[in-house]
Amino acid sequence: MHTLLVGDHGQRRGWDRYYPYRWFTDPASRAVFPEEDWDRLGRRHVADLRATAARRAGDADVLELVARLRSASAEFDRLWDEHRVAVRLSDTKRILHPQVGLIDIVCETLLTPNAAQRLLVYQPRPGTDAAEKLDLLRVIGTQRLAPADRLD
Repeated sequence: MHTLLVGDHGQRRGWDRYYPYRWFTDPASRAVFPEEDWDRLGRRHVADLRATAARRAGDADVLELVARLRSASAEFDRLWDEHRVAVRLSDTKRILHPQVGLIDIVCETLLTPNAAQRLLVYQPRPGTDAAEKLDLLRVIGTQRLAPADRLD
């Protein structure tokens, strides 16, 4: 379902596999979210990365990631300098899907005891039509639907 919601990221390699890296270095990575949510989501990425940097103080990989992001993105650099720290375990997100429209979801992050691995669990946001849209998405899968007059 994650692939159906935001695309297949399984072929990504290197730093590009890390979503916050793409968020600040590849503007296309934001296309699945409404533009009015970008600032909030960007701030959450940075605050969560700051928490990781604190937990893994001196870790060469974290230091390199932060250095790369600071040099690649003025937005990241500005947000990093705000020094906000937060472990993001729960969030609400709105995903723009080309076939079913805006989907409101709740995202929970489950961590292993040492926080080395994360599992994201998406659920429909209560009080929205997200459950129906996710059910429809589950049915249509990765098909690309177009009006009959546009089919080749």
